[in-house]
Amino acid sequence: MKNIDNQNILRSMTIFSSRIIWICLLGSFLFIGCSDELEKEPETNFAESQVFTTEEGVETAVNGIYLAISSGAYHGSAYHGLVAPVSGKFYSQQGSSEDATRLETSPSNIWLVRMWPQMYSAINNANLVIANLEDQNLSLSNREAALGNAYFARAVVYFDLVRFFGAVPLRTTPVNDDELYLPRTPVDEVYAQIINDFEKAEELLPENPAYEGRPKKYAANAFLAKVYLTRASGPDGDPSFYSKAKEEALKVVGKYSLVPTYAELFDIDNENTSESIFELQYGHTGAIRNSEAARSYTPSNSAFVPGTIRTFGRYKPNKETYSNHAEQYPGDPRIDATFIYNSYPLSNGGEEEVYPVQVNGNDGFPYIRKYLDPTYNGTTTKRNFLKLRYADVLLMLAEIENELNGPGSAYQYVNQVLARARNTGNGMADEPADWGGMTQDEFRKRILKERQYEMLGEGHEWFDTRRNGYQYLLNEVVLLHNNFIDSLSNEYPRLRDYIYPDDSKNMLLPIPFNEISRNPEINEQNPGY
Repeated sequence: MKNIDNQNILRSMTIFSSRIIWICLLGSFLFIGCSDELEKEPETNFAESQVFTTEEGVETAVNGIYLAISSGAYHGSAYHGLVAPVSGKFYSQQGSSEDATRLETSPSNIWLVRMWPQMYSAINNANLVIANLEDQNLSLSNREAALGNAYFARAVVYFDLVRFFGAVPLRTTPVNDDELYLPRTPVDEVYAQIINDFEKAEELLPENPAYEGRPKKYAANAFLAKVYLTRASGPDGDPSFYSKAKEEALKVVGKYSLVPTYAELFDIDNENTSESIFELQYGHTGAIRNSEAARSYTPSNSAFVPGTIRTFGRYKPNKETYSNHAEQYPGDPRIDATFIYNSYPLSNGGEEEVYPVQVNGNDGFPYIRKYLDPTYNGTTTKRNFLKLRYADVLLMLAEIENELNGPGSAYQYVNQVLARARNTGNGMADEPADWGGMTQDEFRKRILKERQYEMLGEGHEWFDTRRNGYQYLLNEVVLLHNNFIDSLSNEYPRLRDYIYPDDSKNMLLPIPFNEISRNPEINEQNPGY
């Protein structure tokens, strides 16, 4: 398996169309996203026809798709700054995330206005690959794999978009001067395109990719299972999709495997494991700061990074997020692998107390351990981002099987995840114990919590708290958080904490104000914003 050439990745930041060039510059600390000033004349040393007539050029174009998805204006920074706090499971001490932390996201939120255009930049890059390879009779050995990656990546981004915003503009061809602006497309049509793209990706992606970190064909099945489960879930879902979700998930079984211990998933030197289905690659890309995750989750002045390297520890799990897990499964090895709690070592040799020892102010929260990088130099990180892994598929199968046939045949899937969680490498812990003896409704409630315990901080919290309807969001986020605060209100002030609003607008994010202001085809905001 080849490593993707990183000079190619950097060169692939520029992807071409006939009159439009999208240049995604990963720059300074604030990560300016891709510009959509489409009237500017392109500046390039290459013609589009040249790029897509050689295998090297095609690989460069595919790298450009994934670089756009990985960039700071999307998964590298904005995704964390916006999606973690607005999920209701995290707190952010960053001013630009305060509205999201309060669940009062503004249409002018800085992360929001950067992420939307960057997501469409990634889509446009995929569209360029598809347009130049789909109907062309080119004898390139990597043509099918490149097309498979383009369809796969486009579907991944649209799946994020439709879950965040509902109806969104659906663009399946490269941007051109005659069609700069599009109206919002109904949700059902967006999902139809997502499903079609993943099905094409399944046909075209190889079973054994030539490059480390590229998705296998079964990654498309894993995402299709998640798409169908999302469509089936909640009071407004269509239960007929559960069967389709199961069919796709079963195609993935045996194609990946759980790593022996939970902790090794987050070992900085153990990435792209047998459990990884889709993993964004951030290692070794020269002087470009490609991800802010290490800086943003690692506590400041800690001994987790070398010397005097500065980190911020901006995004932290809410208090009840930690306490729910610790109370449900005392002694669960995943707690130590997921959280920094009680205290952490300082770079000066001392230690800092945090939740649950410390409950006041910024230190009254635990931290996420999953993004620590002992090699972090203040500019680059080796730490990848796990977008989808095999444990997620097993938990989806457990949820799906319970809905279709009850818990009896669903235990087999969740218990695989729990058995791995108990393995410390030096023996088996007592918790989390295997499941059994539940009713269907008890299983339904527990499996959603299990997703949180297994995958906290991996970007699933928003989706899991929304797909089951507003009443679930109200019970699982709003009331739980408020009740937790109120129960301790005599012990500490609500300093740096918020009372969440009971407002169904939080089922979606607002359309960014700059998109509404410049796109004459979009004339309505999401409800409540």
